[in-house]
Amino acid sequence: MKKTSLLFVMLMVVFMSVKAQFSENFNSVAVGSMPAGWTVFNVDALTPNSAVNWVTNAWVCNTYGNISSSAAWSTSWYTPAGTSNDWMFTPAIVVPSAATPVLKYTVLAQDPDYADGYELRIMTTAPTSGNITTSTVLLTATAAETTPTTKIIDLTAYAGQTVYIGWRNNSTDMFMLGVDDVEVKSLPNDDAAIVSINTPTVAAAGNINITGTVRNEGYNNLTSFDVTYKIDGGAASATYPVSGQNLASFASYNFTHNLAANLTAGDHTIEVTISNVNGTTDPNLANNVLSKNIGIATQTTTRRPAFEEFTSSTCSPCASFNSSTFSPFITSYGTQFSYVKYQMNWPSPGDPYYTAEGGVRRDYYDVSAVPDLYVDGRVSGMTSTTMLSEMNADIAKATFFVINPLSPSYIGNTVTVPVSITPYVSGSFKLHAIVIEKTTTGNVGSNGETSWKHVMMKMLTGGDGLTVNFTSGTDYTNTFTQDMSTTNVEEMSDLMVVVLIQEESSKEIFQAAEGDVIFASIDENFGENISVYPNPANENITITNALNSNIMLYDLFGKLVMSDNNIDNNYQLNISALSKGTYIMKIINGDNVSTRKITVLK
Repeated sequence: MKKTSLLFVMLMVVFMSVKAQFSENFNSVAVGSMPAGWTVFNVDALTPNSAVNWVTNAWVCNTYGNISSSAAWSTSWYTPAGTSNDWMFTPAIVVPSAATPVLKYTVLAQDPDYADGYELRIMTTAPTSGNITTSTVLLTATAAETTPTTKIIDLTAYAGQTVYIGWRNNSTDMFMLGVDDVEVKSLPNDDAAIVSINTPTVAAAGNINITGTVRNEGYNNLTSFDVTYKIDGGAASATYPVSGQNLASFASYNFTHNLAANLTAGDHTIEVTISNVNGTTDPNLANNVLSKNIGIATQTTTRRPAFEEFTSSTCSPCASFNSSTFSPFITSYGTQFSYVKYQMNWPSPGDPYYTAEGGVRRDYYDVSAVPDLYVDGRVSGMTSTTMLSEMNADIAKATFFVINPLSPSYIGNTVTVPVSITPYVSGSFKLHAIVIEKTTTGNVGSNGETSWKHVMMKMLTGGDGLTVNFTSGTDYTNTFTQDMSTTNVEEMSDLMVVVLIQEESSKEIFQAAEGDVIFASIDENFGENISVYPNPANENITITNALNSNIMLYDLFGKLVMSDNNIDNNYQLNISALSKGTYIMKIINGDNVSTRKITVLK
């Protein structure tokens, strides 16, 4: 009992030492306001430029710029130009006495060419317009960091005292300054956390590197730690020592264990443990262990890359990128990948073909400017050379899904898209079925472009995609139907469907496929009397009652392997030269199409 009680007390001490005394992330604050208890002082009383006129006080909250959630923002861009003198202070905070008390916050100057500076201040009496200049300066920055940066300030000198912490924008004719995620907390001297396991969620069988990210949660710089891992609860691996680091508080390090795990097909659990932090026992063991489930595929297949461009007819750089770089690249290599263009609603007034679903996709990738291009879910270098390298690298990657040949169709304004997928791995993924128009001309804006290729018209699975829990070896099928009359479609006969399979957290797209939307069969009974036998077969397949039809046989990658035209009523197809496997046969007569799955035996 005594040992249990002592352990409980020790854990509570650790918990209390890392729990924030004060925390504000601004996420629940209305746009244009400040959290309760915070005070602001608009000493300069200048007028913000019209482009940032939503800054209606010294500091206001908004979701803006390169901070992805709501933050407190101040401006120094005035009309006429002037010098900012804008202050904000926290409510009263009692600085903790345990361990090392610190202030932690994120800061950002939005424009690297016009980076706002600031002062960080502290005072032990409530701030008023008459006493804020008597506050103590803790830090002066002539220009804040231009990417969101975590700052740590030692508050040991104020331990046990009640304080008010303030930020003063004192810049002259710059732009925007943001502050977010303000915390006052105690940090243990030596504390490291395993914050993610970066080994892919799915992989081919064989040697798999165990990778992850460790963050310094302590006050002392993190110089060393040990890493071990277990697979499926088995014995721990050999220790991988990491040394020679010098990570400041809340800085991170990506490691790769020096011993790969040899994994066979199926589902596995990886458990990673870090220990011996800075050569001592980490006082906070709760953040030293992390697990992740991964799937190992039964086999692999060929990958078709996906390119996604964010663009607008009101964006001059978009016109330049499309005409000089992307369009020529499509001309040269477009048969080797699928691509979708999302028209955006900025620069103002934005592209008339913008949709909210495109906006969801933009937010998913954190797109902040156009043009922007993503290849299989990662940022592209956007030059001819880098795009070719990215495409070839992805084609060479193993993937674990076959999207069977697509046969989308339309009648009137309604599109019907049957989707069939053969997975070689189990797991949860996002399915995106996207209707695009191959050429549009009705969304002309101000950038000089007169036509656009592969413009997104409708995301049949929504902007967020459809979550599918695939089971290895079990085909997934679904049919999507959509009335396109309320979309921006110019010609129903010019539509195509692109299907993507994407892992949500990593954003990696594992497979893509595309198919033209064809006019649906006028004869609803077409195909009912057609016979295809034997199936499976190893030499000849007989097709009856399909007089004067054309036949096309595709492999599961969508490659046409055999075809013939105007067949007779008792036609024999010699398949003896084909490899063992599954194929898709299309029997076409005018606007009528019948599709069959064929199995070849050897």
